[in-house]
Amino acid sequence: MTKFIYPTLDLFLYDLREGLGQTEAEVEKNRKQFKQKLPQINDKEFDRRDAEFFEPEYAELLGAQRYSQFESESYKGYHYPVRLSDTYGLLLDCSLKADQQDDDLQWISDLRAYISDQLNGQTGTVGQTWMFSAQLPDVLLVQEYELFAERCYEALIPGANFSSNQTGQSEFLGGHWFECWQPNTVKSDGMNVENHHVMIALYPNEQTMQAAASFYPDFMRLLMSRHKMMWAYAQSRELKKRLKAGIVKIEETRKELERYSLQRFNADKFQQTLDQAWKILSDYTTALNRLALQAATMKTNLGNYQKRLGIIEDKAAENLVFLKLLSTQVQEKYLLQVQTDHSNLTPELRLLENIIEYIRARVAIEEEHRDRSFQETIATWGIGLAAGAIVASVSGQFPDTQVTKNLFDIIGLTISDIWYKPANSIVLSIGAAVLAGLVTKLVILLRRLR
Repeated sequence: MTKFIYPTLDLFLYDLREGLGQTEAEVEKNRKQFKQKLPQINDKEFDRRDAEFFEPEYAELLGAQRYSQFESESYKGYHYPVRLSDTYGLLLDCSLKADQQDDDLQWISDLRAYISDQLNGQTGTVGQTWMFSAQLPDVLLVQEYELFAERCYEALIPGANFSSNQTGQSEFLGGHWFECWQPNTVKSDGMNVENHHVMIALYPNEQTMQAAASFYPDFMRLLMSRHKMMWAYAQSRELKKRLKAGIVKIEETRKELERYSLQRFNADKFQQTLDQAWKILSDYTTALNRLALQAATMKTNLGNYQKRLGIIEDKAAENLVFLKLLSTQVQEKYLLQVQTDHSNLTPELRLLENIIEYIRARVAIEEEHRDRSFQETIATWGIGLAAGAIVASVSGQFPDTQVTKNLFDIIGLTISDIWYKPANSIVLSIGAAVLAGLVTKLVILLRRLR
């Protein structure tokens, strides 16, 4: 039977402090949400330290106190909150006071449950890593370390499979490290599989374990970059869903516009389609820009991850090959996928812009037609009325004719001699106006045909 000496479970947890475009009220909400994961602390000191720097690379948020310790009959540990630029980080360390045997590893599950209670059941909004460590002085062979790592992992994450989820292993400062990662997946029955990242670190003695623990501030930074990359990738998947739904709306708008174009122009329908297209354009452009930002976030944090891993390797004088695998995955799969999605989804934006330009051009043409028709009408009747006015002004000098009297006789009206001259003037002016208007209309039509 093998004894686990000083078994410890650490949780590296990360919350977003300030998202792009968030208001002060939203930032304050993020701060309160993070503080709910902590025990009773000095709020004023926490807030002062949090606001002291704009985007600190690494700032401890409890001031000189640094840690907030807790203890029970079986456990002891501490909370260690920090600020990493726009992200909150929390290291929650908890150890069993007594050494444990390997015959039944239920105590590992109980240790995780106890830590979850310390967090009030909350999890990291950006991501989190569980790190189990212990001393195994009686183990000599690497194969034995791997068997114990498998048992510890499956006790920590019930239902998980070590061989399927293991991403790598390596020696570090005399200890044996194993990494397991299970991304979000969906089973055939439709159930979501929990996304988790686990490190198992097993040491031959206390000295190696303490030496590795001195690197925890570096691992705080390293794991933050890791989770920011995968968080950004997860955000990009949601944005891609929104953009694909937007493409469906764009196609529906295009077909709707095609139907309208085959019918008589309807200003109300075209205006409705224009309003709809503007809304789709706003949503689509916002989502597309955010997709580009997720790619930028991944690229920035990839550089930070590689830089921090290099610092750890230089300080430890060791090569942590298994932790470099993530860099390759991000470069060749995740980041490339987001960049490709952005490139493939961008042309739809131009299609939507063309739809809006077509609607605006069609409406402008119709308005121009209406304006020209109105101007032609004004010109026609203006000239006609002018001609009528001229004829009316000089009609009194015309010799008397029987035209007006005969016209009234035809329509059955009798006109006295006293009203004959005014009536004659009215008839002549109206006739002149109509004739001048028709001539003007004919001239306009001939000019349009030239």
